[in-house]
Amino acid sequence: MSDVFEELTTGLRRVSPLAAMFDAAEDTLLVDRPEGFTPEDIGRLAYESLPEAERGDAWNELLYTYWSARQNDREARLRYEREQKARTALAAALDEREMALVLGNEVPPSLDVAIARLARTLIGGAR
Repeated sequence: MSDVFEELTTGLRRVSPLAAMFDAAEDTLLVDRPEGFTPEDIGRLAYESLPEAERGDAWNELLYTYWSARQNDREARLRYEREQKARTALAAALDEREMALVLGNEVPPSLDVAIARLARTLIGGAR
C-alpha cells in the first residue's frame, strides 16, 4: 500500500504545515481585512495557528527561507552588475558600428562578432 502511495505522490509538491497555514492565513486576511494587510500579518497568523509541535520545524523553515532569499538577492545583484558591464560594452560597440556606417566605413567583422557575443551574454546564451 505504501509503495502505491509513494508512486502516486512522486513529483507532487510537498506542502509543509507552515506553507499550508500561510495559505490559509492569507485567505482569512483577504476576507477579514479587505483594506489590506502585510506579509508579516500573514506570517504571524500562520505561525500562531500552527500546533505547538509544528512550530520548531516552522521556525527552521522560516530561517532557511530568509537565508535563501538573501542568497538569491546577492546572486541577482551580482548578475545585474555583470550584465550592466556587458550592456555598457554592447552600447559602445553598437555606437562604434553605427559611426562606421555613418562615415561610410566598412564595419570590421571583429566588431560584429563582439556585438553578437555581448548580445548572447545578455540573453543568456553566451558561448
